Parts: sequence; C-alpha cells; structure tokens
Amino acid sequence: MDDSQVPEGIDPKFACRIEIIVNSYFSIIDGKKVYTKGRTVSWVVDSEEYAIIELEKDIAQYFTWANNQKAIFWVVDSRLNRTGMLATDSQLLDLLRASQVVKLFMTVGAREEGHVVGEATNDAPNVVDKGANVAPSMVDDGTSPAANVIEEEMKAEGFEWAEVPTYGETTAGPPMAEEEEKEHFMTFGCDPHGDEPAGADEEWRYFKKVDAAVRESKAAEKNAVEVNKRKRARPIPEFDTECVHDDEAGARDDYFVPYTTHDLENPVIKEKDTFGDKEEFIQIMRTYAIKNSFETMVEHSDKTRYRARCAAENCEWRVYAKKLHGGNTFMVVNLSSLDDHTCAGSATLTGHQASTSWISRRAKDIVQEDPTLSAKKLQKRLQTQYKVELSYFKVWAGKRAAMNELHGTWEESFTMLWRFKAALQEACPGSIVEIDCKKINGQMHFSRMFVCIKACVDGFLAGCRPYLGVDSTHLTGKYNGQLAAATAIDGHNWMYLVAYGIFGKENNANWAWFMRNLKKAVGTPPGLTIHSDACKGLAYGVKKAFGHDAEHRECFRHLMANFRKKFKGEVLKYMWPCAWACTTRRHDALMEKIAADCPKAIAFLNKHHNLIWSRSKFSKECKIDYVNNNISECFNNWIKDYKDLPVDYLMDKIRQMIQEKMCTRQVIANRLEGVILPSVLHELNMKSRGLHYELQKSGPLSGEISGTTKEGKTWRYAVDLEKRECGCGQWEVSGKPCPHAIYLIGKVRQLKNEDFVHDYYSVERFKMAYQFKIAPMNGRSEWPKVDVGFEVIPPPLQRAAGRPRKRRIKASGEPGKRGPYQCKRCFQFGHIEKGCTATQAELEQELPPPRPKKGKKARKSKSEDVEASTTVVEPTLLPHSSPGMTTGRATLSPISPGVTTRRMASLSPISPGVTTRRMASLSPTSPGVTTRRMAAISPGGISRRIIIE
Repeated sequence: MDDSQVPEGIDPKFACRIEIIVNSYFSIIDGKKVYTKGRTVSWVVDSEEYAIIELEKDIAQYFTWANNQKAIFWVVDSRLNRTGMLATDSQLLDLLRASQVVKLFMTVGAREEGHVVGEATNDAPNVVDKGANVAPSMVDDGTSPAANVIEEEMKAEGFEWAEVPTYGETTAGPPMAEEEEKEHFMTFGCDPHGDEPAGADEEWRYFKKVDAAVRESKAAEKNAVEVNKRKRARPIPEFDTECVHDDEAGARDDYFVPYTTHDLENPVIKEKDTFGDKEEFIQIMRTYAIKNSFETMVEHSDKTRYRARCAAENCEWRVYAKKLHGGNTFMVVNLSSLDDHTCAGSATLTGHQASTSWISRRAKDIVQEDPTLSAKKLQKRLQTQYKVELSYFKVWAGKRAAMNELHGTWEESFTMLWRFKAALQEACPGSIVEIDCKKINGQMHFSRMFVCIKACVDGFLAGCRPYLGVDSTHLTGKYNGQLAAATAIDGHNWMYLVAYGIFGKENNANWAWFMRNLKKAVGTPPGLTIHSDACKGLAYGVKKAFGHDAEHRECFRHLMANFRKKFKGEVLKYMWPCAWACTTRRHDALMEKIAADCPKAIAFLNKHHNLIWSRSKFSKECKIDYVNNNISECFNNWIKDYKDLPVDYLMDKIRQMIQEKMCTRQVIANRLEGVILPSVLHELNMKSRGLHYELQKSGPLSGEISGTTKEGKTWRYAVDLEKRECGCGQWEVSGKPCPHAIYLIGKVRQLKNEDFVHDYYSVERFKMAYQFKIAPMNGRSEWPKVDVGFEVIPPPLQRAAGRPRKRRIKASGEPGKRGPYQCKRCFQFGHIEKGCTATQAELEQELPPPRPKKGKKARKSKSEDVEASTTVVEPTLLPHSSPGMTTGRATLSPISPGVTTRRMASLSPISPGVTTRRMASLSPTSPGVTTRRMAAISPGGISRRIIIE
C-alpha cells in the first residue's frame, strides 16, 4: 500500500484497507419509505486499534437508516460468499492483522430490543382438508413483524388503519333491495343494483388517509436535508480490480486505479477522471454535452482512444481520452474548459447526442417503474427533462432496447417459462404448472401454459365460496394469444385469483385442456359453480372436464348482447327481470310474457343459450346470486396494463400481484374482530331502514310478511327463520337475509342479523382464505436452469400488419361506445380499414351517405309480391346511348344473347378495349372529373345494371 494513501495518525506498517460491500435496503424515516441503493465503500484503518463501534461510525458517514434498524456485518471469502457474522472486536482485529485488504458484507436489519424475534413455525403441513369446516389455528392479532412492516409501508404512503372501514357499493352492495313484485322493467343496459359489485383493489377501505399537509411538510424537510447532503458530499473512491500494475504504466505506482464518481444526471468531467470502460465514458460524455447545450463530433475512435471536438465550426473545445494498460479503464487525458467554447449554445438541441443506447439507459429506470408508458409519453418526458429534440422512432427503439435488457427478448421469454416453472415449484411446493408444446414442420413450438399456486387453491377451498368466474382476454404484445383466468370471490366480494394461463385461440381444444388442469387443481367441491360468457369453446371445455359435477352459468350481459341482435321491441323489457327472478313462479310468469310477445325468442334461447342464466335456477349451495360474470372483468381490468409484456415476465408479474394481495389482505384479516364481516353487517343495517311491512306471526321464528308496492300491488311472503327460508327466494340464493327476513328478525327480541348470515361471510372464513403465504422467488437470473430436451420455438405470429391494438372495440350498449365505424379504405360502415378486403375506393367516387336509422319495414302481402314480380319493365334509352345500352333491373331485349356483364360489354366489337372507370372519366368526350354516379349516365359510360334477355 502506498504511504500517500495512509491517513495521518496511522502507522503505515499497521495500515489496512477495509472494503464494505453494502446491500440495498429500505428504511421508514419520518413516516416515509426510503430506498437506499447499495454500493462498495472503502477506507484505511489501524489494524492494531479498531473496534466494531468505530466501524459503525465510519460507515454511517456514507449511509443512514432508521432508529429501529442496525447495521450487520458479515465476513466473506474470496468469492464474496458470506461465511459468518462479525460479532466481536477480537474477530475484527484478527481479520485486519491477517491481511492488508479486508472485505466485509453489510446488511441493514431490524433492531432487536431486549429479545430475539423468532420465526413463526407451523408444524401442520400447508394442506387443507376439503371436507373440514373448522378453521386451523390462526396467526396473531396483527402484531407480528410482517404486519408491522405492512402497516409502516401504508403509513409511508399516507394511510393509517381505520377503525371503521369506508363503506361503498363494492363492499356493501345495494343499500336496499326492491320487491320482486315491482314492475321494474328495463329497455337498455343492465341493472345497477342487480348484482353485488365486485372489486379487485378495495383494501384501501380499511385504511384512512393521513393529513396531506403534515405529510408534505415532513417530506419537504426530508428532501431539503438530502439536497444539502448531496451538495456537501465528497467523491467516494472505488477501485477497478482489473487494472493491474504494468511496466508501460510507469507514471502509476499503485496496483489500483481509482474511479471518479459522477452524477449521472448532471455530470462534471475534469482531466484525470477515470471511467469503468469506454461505453461508460461515452454515455456520460453525451449527458455532459446535452446538459451544457452543445454537440460533439468524433474525430477519432478505436478500442484504446477517443478524440472529439465541438460540432460547431471554428470552436476550440476538445476532449481526448485513452484506455489505461492492463484493464478496461478509460481516463480523460485532455479536456477543454467550457469557457473555451467560441460557439453559441442552443436552448434546444437536436437529437444527435441522444443515441438509442443513451435513450435506453435513461428509459430503463422509467419503464421498470411503469412498463405501460408509451413511446410518445416517454419522448415528451425526456425532451422536457433534457431539453433535446428526440425522434419518435429513436425513442421507440430505445424503449424496446430497455425492455429487452430488463425482460429479455420475446424469443427468449418462451424458453424462460420452464425456468419459471422450476422456480415456482421450488418456492411453492405443490403448485401446478403445465406447459404444452406443438410440433409444426418438425419443430417444437410453444402452445399453452397453466399456472395454479398451491396457496391460492388452499385458500379458495378453505375460505371462499365454491364459485369460479372463467374468461380470457387478448394479449396485446408481440404474442397475440389469450390470457385465461379462473377467479373466485371472498366474503368481501373481492377478487380471489385461483389459476391463470395462456394459449393461442379460444377453441375447444385449448379450453378443454385449461379446464382439465383446473379440475386437477381444485377438484369438485360441493356446490361448485362455473360462470362463463357465451363462448362455445369454453362451454365445451366445462362440459368435457366437469360434466355434471359443477353448475354452469352463462353471463347474462353477453346473452343480452346476442339477444338484441335478433329481437327488438317490447320483449326486451322482460329479459332482465326474468334473470333476476329468484323463484320459479316469477320466472315462468315472465317467460310466458316473452313467449306471448315474441314466440321465436323462446326457441332462440333454448337453442343458443341453454345454460343457466336465471337466479331461479341457481344452486342454493353456492350462495352467489351473480347473473353477470363481473368478477372476470375485474381481473381483465386488473392486469390490462401488463398484457403487452413478454410471457415469462407476465406470468411472474401476475404471481407477484397475487402475492402482494395475499399479504395485504392477511393484515386486514388479522385486524378484523367479531363474527360477520363489517361490510356485510353494514349492508344488512342499511336494508333494515325504511321497511314498512305488516307481520302476521305463525310461530316464534316464522310469519307472513306483506305489503304494498308503489304501483298499488299487494304481496305476501312466508318467512321461516329457523329454516332460513323466505318466499321471495333471495335468502336461499345469496346466503344473506332478505328485507322480509330482516323485518321479522327486528320484531323478535334477542335476535341479531348476524346470527342468520351464512358462514361464507364470517370473519373466520375470511381469515382462512388468506392464512396461507406465497413464498418469495428469486430474480430471473437465479431461476434454476432446466434442460427441456429440445429447442423451444415461439408460436407462429398470426396478427395483421400494423400496430397491435391496445384497447378492445366496445360492443354496442357498453358505456363509452362510439357510433358506427367507417372504413377509410372503402368508406363503408360497420368495419375499419385494418382487415378490409374491398377494392380501394377512388378519389373521385361519391362517399356513401351516413347510415340511416333503421325503421320498421312494412310487410307486403303475397298478392303484392306476385303482382310486382309479373310487372314488365319497359326498356328506357339514355341520351346519347346506343340501343344496346339499357338500364333497369331487368329488360327483355330481343337482341341480347343472354346475361352481359361489364367485362363482356367492354370487350364487345364496338368497344376499343377494357375501359376502367378512371379512363372513362378522363376521356376526351368527358367534360371533366366524373364521379361513379356521373359515369353511369355519361356518354360512353357503362351501366352498372345487368342486362337480362
């Protein structure tokens, strides 16, 4: 070690260098979550007089952490593997005396106050008995270290635990149910109170917002302190171990070349500054030029030298850097001062300095935080931040390079799926991951994948209702396949993802394969119900896999979308009430009205929609009265921002999102008290208000509830609290007392609404659903390597040319639906330009008029049709036309040999040849530009009608 590097007061004979490799960590400081990036720091100490407390003081000059945290030092070997914790001063002195360079690894952990926090253990295996009704032992009441960490993170984001949750439509449902006898018919849309709303991100209801002014003031103080620290910070020496002593580097006496630390956003470059390699130097030099408003021109560049000047003519600014011997380190040998510029700076530079690689480095952190950021928004963001003009295509290429660096290429992503499978099954034993390939032309192409995490299945069987909403959504990336999911519902009506997967198209084979794996994962619990849309392939898959072991419902919103295409008028107003009817009597009465108004509608429903879609047909075991598959739409909306990611990253991202949901909801579950969930009790309390009924008791817990609707109709229902039945049918289907039962409960002393709610809505069931933990996984680079045995080829691309569509085209009747689409190629209504196969329309032709509103067509009698068919149309000669040129639907011409088309007419003896519409409009006899309609009646024009003999 060079004596010049030894600080004053330390004998060079006993000097020793300590290198601390600090791992990245999080801290909660002043109520804000702070992330500190790890790096390597070093300094020289006295090997004879040094202690751990002095080590902590020295490292505190570079890093800060919270009061409830402490620094933990580990001894590492030559391969930087941790061999043990540094516990005593004698152990530290032995290391310092044994070597001139001591390397340690530092982590920041929780400070233990007087006791050691042990890890929670559970001797029982992570398996749920499908027939068990008793919950296993729960975790503590929210005071565990994991719960405290979650609460600290919520506080950092500005939230605190709320003793009373924020109720709303998602958690509490409709405030009061309407009577079944009320004629609440509808002619459009769906009932806003027909289904209980379902939600995906509703955990915020159990947390209250902290005062923003107090939080912002603390954040401002924190930022001010950090800015001052950055201003006073001195360069931290780091060392390039690849740069070794060499005879040709005669000016340097030590074995190490120190790097110069630069601010990547506002670099300040000086002579003798060093960089890790040439690429790092070039990137920092580009930022240096952009920030100082000038452009550079490279005069010479090779592997060992780099020389550039200012791009402006007659400017004296120069820079020269070269590679040091024995390594990749680059050093600035000569650099002109900024004052040497004789050119005028520009407020906004052109994009010459901002190369694709430079943009990729700037975009890497941005797209990692927000992968859904478009290239257009990224372009505006970079231009505003760096005051430089950037090309959209260069920004797009830079973003793609950043995404490839973060997530890998699309071709690599399919091979990584096997490594993801191995990593998931290693972290979560018992999870089901199936990957299927298809052989095409002798090559194995990826076909489909199924993922089901063990903790999700166990929680579904233990605490959720036996209901699964199954649907798929289009992927919007390079692989335009389908993302399928099976979603359950917990007691809060929150989305609970059970399984997911990807495949090419929604056909019978893919859906049958997905449903077989789903049955393998969840089995057939009692009362299992599967809800799907009108997809025929999905219906085939459910029938093939589950048969009669599960109830199959059809989404009524999709049914109505198909029904409106066939039928109009008064019949529509009976359809939604028919789906909401909870009794067979009510359902049959409405079906009779539908049959009387439109007999063909019954045949249409029996043929094309023969699944269960009315509440009167629902099973009484499931306790879910949904007629729409809204929970699947919640999942599609939950992951819509990630559907364009590579498939391996998408599969892992969904796993991470499930893991985060399970962790947050476990904290909420451990905080809840009582028997029934607070949101359910709030819903029942809201329904109990304003009930003006009449009661005729028939027993202590039974009676007749009667009343009158606003329309003046009387109704009466029999209620039996002991059997938990009501004549309206709502209680048996939903599992929660209907307004009639609630009224009777209120008339009996010592009875509460929560005593008559099904166990699916209990706090204990909610805790059972989220008692299991999804173990964390390592990064992609740490996934186990798997030898598949063959080369995995991506599936063949089957998408149209052009940019993939990010947003789906909304169906008619959906909110936000636009008017009829008009093609820009053929100018016809009903489709768009992409995928149009019609002939390109000419510029001179007339555009079709706007689509008229469809009206009712008057039906003709048979006598009128016969009379019209026997009418002879006399041929009419056009001005300046030959006798053979006729118009009309059909003419009886004695000189016509038969049917004559436009092509045959153009090849007739009197025709000079094939005449196009464009040639006809530009002929000498034409007065000018002729439209399609003008050409039909112009001299020499060809009639568009067919001449029939």
